[in-house]
Amino acid sequence: MNAPRLHRTADEISGRIDEMAEELADWVDVDTVVVGVLKGCLPFMADLVRRFPVPVEIDFLALSPFVPDSGRVRLTRDLSIDVTGRSVLLVEGVVDTGFRLDYLRRHLASHGADEVKVCTLFDRADRRVLPMDLDHVGFDTGASFLVGFGLDHRGEFRNLPAVVEVDLAELDRGGSEMVAVVRNTGRARAHH
Repeated sequence: MNAPRLHRTADEISGRIDEMAEELADWVDVDTVVVGVLKGCLPFMADLVRRFPVPVEIDFLALSPFVPDSGRVRLTRDLSIDVTGRSVLLVEGVVDTGFRLDYLRRHLASHGADEVKVCTLFDRADRRVLPMDLDHVGFDTGASFLVGFGLDHRGEFRNLPAVVEVDLAELDRGGSEMVAVVRNTGRARAHH
């Protein structure tokens, strides 16, 4: 059995978000629109925008759940703010294959965004199918599956303050006992 293990503590995540906000400080201005990809981006995006020295507009996009090996992505929530001629900071919780990100970049360009920068908390570049560069990465990871701090499995674990690496097969087999172990791992050692 592969026991869930703490991947990033709440303190590590907070510290890296501080650094990312600093990296972006010269680029972000009052005309920037920060666009989050629901739902995994929420804690990361909320913490990030609170650290910006200027006010920014916020909007969201949502996609249907990704079906592995299909390459298909479907928009389920579109922008409500006009981004024509504006800089957009696209915020993701995790980027892996690149299919979603490629779709979102093209979608924002079709809405007239002047420039799109991508900011993700986790980059799983080892799973990339479509080659692409990311502008701002919190952490590179080769973890098989991550939950916590916005990242979920079947709606569970988004509210954990830390990020836990889990074996997906073990998680699916383990039932409520495994859910409890993952929750305890993400809470008990969140600040170490």
